[in-house]
Amino acid sequence: MEKLISWKRGIFSRTYTFYSNSLEIGFLKIGAWSNNAKGSINGKEYEFITKGLFKQETSIIDCKISSIVGTIIYNSWKSKAIIKLVDGTEYNWQYTNFWHTKWSLNKELYFINYKGSCFKGEIVSYISDELLIISGLFISNYYSQKNAAAAVT
Repeated sequence: MEKLISWKRGIFSRTYTFYSNSLEIGFLKIGAWSNNAKGSINGKEYEFITKGLFKQETSIIDCKISSIVGTIIYNSWKSKAIIKLVDGTEYNWQYTNFWHTKWSLNKELYFINYKGSCFKGEIVSYISDELLIISGLFISNYYSQKNAAAAVT
């Protein structure tokens, strides 16, 4: 079943707000000086904790059970990532256009499509999994921060 979610972020805000049928269903708040974040969608809360200096990985923690439920492994070219769940299932994340305004998260025939700009976007999900939906936006934000930092230096 197709699920449509939109998101918005203010001009100086670090918080993405999720909407479904014009109703607020969650948020993703990015840390000020780190690649960490906390988020909630449809009542499910997650924390993203990034570790490492050159080869970073992000642990995904389910706040309800205070346990790691997955890991995000980043590609050094800043264009792909893998979400590996604790049960061994892997989902592939990648940009789907040159401008990096569209990206997808998939495993075989199951996928989530994203499109967005700096301040708003939408998610079309064919997977009913809040963990994956919120993780896909987190990865996009992670790469945006890395690219912005590289542009400044």
